[in-house]
Amino acid sequence: MKKIKSFFDKLRNRNIAFVFSLILCAGVISFVAFGMNEPESNAIKIDTSSETTTVTCYTAESKLFVPNSQYGTFQTVSTAATKPSAVKNTQKTTLKNIKAASKTKKTSKTKATSLTKKTKPKAKKPVKTTVVKKTKRKLITTVTSTPAKVTKNKKKKKKRITTTTTTQTTTVTTKAYTPPKAKSNTYNTRDISEEKYTVKSITTGKKIKSDGFDILCQIVNGEIGSTWNAEAIKAQAVAAYTYLRYCKEKGITAELGVKSGYDSRLEKIVKSVEGLVCTYDGSLIDAVFCASTAGCSADCANVWGGNYPYLKSVDSKYDAAYDPNYGVTKTISKADVKEILQKQGITLSTKKKNWIKVLSNYNGKYVGDVSIDGQITLTGTKIRSLFGLKSAAFTVKYSNKNFIFTTYGYGHGVGMSQWGAQLYASKGGYKFDQILKHYYSGIKISLSQEIE
Repeated sequence: MKKIKSFFDKLRNRNIAFVFSLILCAGVISFVAFGMNEPESNAIKIDTSSETTTVTCYTAESKLFVPNSQYGTFQTVSTAATKPSAVKNTQKTTLKNIKAASKTKKTSKTKATSLTKKTKPKAKKPVKTTVVKKTKRKLITTVTSTPAKVTKNKKKKKKRITTTTTTQTTTVTTKAYTPPKAKSNTYNTRDISEEKYTVKSITTGKKIKSDGFDILCQIVNGEIGSTWNAEAIKAQAVAAYTYLRYCKEKGITAELGVKSGYDSRLEKIVKSVEGLVCTYDGSLIDAVFCASTAGCSADCANVWGGNYPYLKSVDSKYDAAYDPNYGVTKTISKADVKEILQKQGITLSTKKKNWIKVLSNYNGKYVGDVSIDGQITLTGTKIRSLFGLKSAAFTVKYSNKNFIFTTYGYGHGVGMSQWGAQLYASKGGYKFDQILKHYYSGIKISLSQEIE
């Protein structure tokens, strides 16, 4: 049986349909003539009614070999023993089918050729290629959509950077006004010893009550002492008395440096300007002052808000060269900075350089906004308070596990600079009224009226 199967396979592969038919006929005739009654004889059935040629072989071994697919592979199926009558019927059917196969010679060749082509494995390749191409197209489409999202994110980042840069440029370029040197004048004075004032000491927190002249001498002594230039002491006395009158008029208690035990020199200098005040449009000014400024005074609107035309930013040209508070450094450890900042309700990252980052400045070196690790924003005044800095005009850098602050000036920076007054008097030859008119823009100096 194996030999017949192998022989048929060779005939089919060579597409010799005609030879196949002749040999098959000869085999059938031989089978009929010599082995009709033999139980081991073979019955061959060729069915050409369909496009695929089907070969069915019956044997006495009760096994049936049938085509498994269009590619000509076979599988074994167990069957019952075939009866002799079934063999005879199969023989008759086979003879008829052989004649039909001879008449349709050309058709068989075409069918055999078609079957042979299907058996070639190359037919599978186009199918696989098509699937791969479709898959690749899908992947390409998916990948293409990803860069579009990235591009949008980049655009958003650029917008944020532009906005921040614009804010910094606007605030940094604010320039201080440089007033022309005013003409010096002479003034009348009056006794203020009958006036009564209450002052709260900024050093002890205690309230001190005394007459006008005594309390004024204590304030000057507590603020700047008696050794400075006489014109600077005079300027301080007039500013302090104006502030006392302003606070009493508003019903508030002035908080100032107060120190008793002043000497005769200071007493004599204060006496020379007794009763003089600073006014703007006929009203007393809020004559605030500070220890020193950062090359210029700060505009009141940037520190406390409000529009006070006499408290604008003005130049203080001797600060950088002579002010001992200009360019002072203070070093604070990383651990201390972390403890202080995290009390603001945040958890700091590991990037120490981002913990304190100046975002904007005003009036030169004064710090406006500060980013705390990119999480919250604090003012420069708040940073000054948290870390005990001399001024809100500062720079900061991180080095060797420490934060190094460099401050410029001492105090809030608004109004008259005490060190500036001393330097304008000693270096610039300014008189007290020239100093006052320099730091308080557009004011007049006049004799005050008596008050109870």
